[in-house]
Amino acid sequence: MASLFGSSPASNPTQGDLSKDVLLKDPPEDSISELAFSPKAEMLAVASWDSKVRIYEIDGSGNSQGKAMFQHEGPVLSCDFSRVS
Repeated sequence: MASLFGSSPASNPTQGDLSKDVLLKDPPEDSISELAFSPKAEMLAVASWDSKVRIYEIDGSGNSQGKAMFQHEGPVLSCDFSRVS
């Protein structure tokens, strides 16, 4: 079956070099809706459909450590870090 734009679908959507990917410890329980990287620190915010925002610290060797989690009443569709100094 051809895809919507006429080309055939990819056989493996995760092609490429995955060696620098970071595996999250205690990842979201449902789909991720948005990711945001801190402009000032090695931090990653993850918003998800499980009604939580998780904050991870990513070290230089690609390891993650959960630092905070915020529970909301419904799915979280967006997240970001403040740009104010």
